[in-house]
Amino acid sequence: MGSPTILGRWWLVTFASFIVVLLFFLNHSPSSNNISVLQNLTIPIIASNMQSPMPSNVVEKAVNSSNQFPISKLQSCIPINKDIPETFSSQIPLLASHKVEPASPYFQVPASGLQNPKLPHISDNLKQTTLSFQAPSSGLKDAKPFDKTSLQNQEPYKYNDDEERGKCNIFQGKWVYDPIRSPLYDAAICPFFSDTTSCRRNGRQDKEYEKWRWEANQCNIPRFNAKDMLERLRGKRVVIVGDSINYSQFESLACLLYSAIPDESYVDVRNRVFRAESYNLVIQSHWAEFLVEVVVNKTDGKRTLKLDSLVPTAWKWKDADIMLFNTGHWWVNRKRWDWFQYKKKVFADMKVETAFKVAMKTWARWIEKNVDTSKTTVYFRSMSPAHFGKDWCYKSTNPIMDESYQVTFGKSLKAIVEKTLQGMRTPVKYLNITKLSEYRVDAHSSIYATKQGKLLIATKQKSPVMVADCSHWCLPGVPDTWNHLLYASMVLDSSRGISTS
Repeated sequence: MGSPTILGRWWLVTFASFIVVLLFFLNHSPSSNNISVLQNLTIPIIASNMQSPMPSNVVEKAVNSSNQFPISKLQSCIPINKDIPETFSSQIPLLASHKVEPASPYFQVPASGLQNPKLPHISDNLKQTTLSFQAPSSGLKDAKPFDKTSLQNQEPYKYNDDEERGKCNIFQGKWVYDPIRSPLYDAAICPFFSDTTSCRRNGRQDKEYEKWRWEANQCNIPRFNAKDMLERLRGKRVVIVGDSINYSQFESLACLLYSAIPDESYVDVRNRVFRAESYNLVIQSHWAEFLVEVVVNKTDGKRTLKLDSLVPTAWKWKDADIMLFNTGHWWVNRKRWDWFQYKKKVFADMKVETAFKVAMKTWARWIEKNVDTSKTTVYFRSMSPAHFGKDWCYKSTNPIMDESYQVTFGKSLKAIVEKTLQGMRTPVKYLNITKLSEYRVDAHSSIYATKQGKLLIATKQKSPVMVADCSHWCLPGVPDTWNHLLYASMVLDSSRGISTS
């Protein structure tokens, strides 16, 4: 009788233990409902009292979508609560004092690693809200604040596929007569213009040369926006280095920006400096007609070009945020120098093209040694054409409309510039303005300039056709277009690399 009783009790204990173990595993098994689908999503914080703008149906679509980014590249979910530290929440501007409704489900939240985020669709229930904010998320470092008012006040810009790939050549196109959008400013507002460019002040009566606008063949060039350019240049130093035609480009740029904020900027003509104090912006013009050093013999006045040495003032260019160079015109006129010097040897019979190539390599080496590409952007403007011979600029009042027209002036030097830039390790953006400027035989200073302080139009020593200045340009005029395209290259970044066409 004892053995069966003991055996029965053993089975009872074993069964009870099995039940306890089973209950323990059931209570500690993972539940699929405990996994948050938001743990790997990044969402913007708009205000501390707002809920997530991502409705559950959008979250589910994001998780199930085949286009979703790999989870390893996404950030942890940022909690939305009122306990965010003040130092962190102060970086998140509130959307004014209006009552804000939950965002539209069409507002796509860029994930970390997403390039070129698209502008969000704005729902009707956000029309009363000022949409200008930045979310301090690691995935939005490169995103710009979206300002809805800018879409109301400006003509929307249309991009095409070529532009998005950086293939659009804004330097290929045609001139369009547009008296509504041109000129970009009134010359009277910029009294600091030099006598070389002040054609109206010097007696030119016709104004049609001011009313032409450059239009690219395969894309829309963004309209020039002086305030936007000032913002892009905020806190920067710009140096414009070259000859007198580059100084005309400096004058043009100074007037384009000055006309937008005349009470907040000024031009120091003597020192060739434009300053916009409210933008902490400085634009400087530096004279270097050959880029390389010119040594003048004090005894006989002979001029020697030191091909392996840049101008002594080159140190002033260092640490600029933007550098814009040009050279070429002075190299065309053989009377501008007497000797070349290279590696302490003096040459009297060196070909101009050979000397120019050596000088450009000297400049290129300086750029590669002294320019920090993480801080500085370098531009080189191609040669500005002159109109002499059968296409003399004197009395010309209309552009040349023949697209096959070409000027041979400085052609070999232009090719050397392009080859030099293509071979450089430091990237240089090329403003290829030669072709578009060739058509503008009507826009030169002509006889409406000065020589030795006297107006050319009043010169009686020679006939006007012989003294006409067909190298420099009137302002407003062609140099404004060069600066417009400089601005466009900043906006589109379409001048990446070299365009020689």
